Amino acid sequence: MICVRISIKGARKILSTLVGTLQSTLGVLAVIFGYFLYSNLFGLRETSKVPAELLPFYMLILTVFGFFSIISGLFLLTESSVSP
Repeated sequence: MICVRISIKGARKILSTLVGTLQSTLGVLAVIFGYFLYSNLFGLRETSKVPAELLPFYMLILTVFGFFSIISGLFLLTESSVSP
């Protein structure tokens, strides 16, 4: 049996890497979904019943959320790679 001891700093580093990766991935997916919604790829606009008047608002929300998530996730990834 192999006994692995993970210190608090090690666990924090692993958790920070996992959360940063997940957060960046969700941000990229939000931006991609916003593009698909805008370009009406796969008939997504009709499927989700988004009115044409509210499309710019949805685009703004998805883009801002996506970019903030990407930036925050990258900050978490760089913090986990830089911290000792």
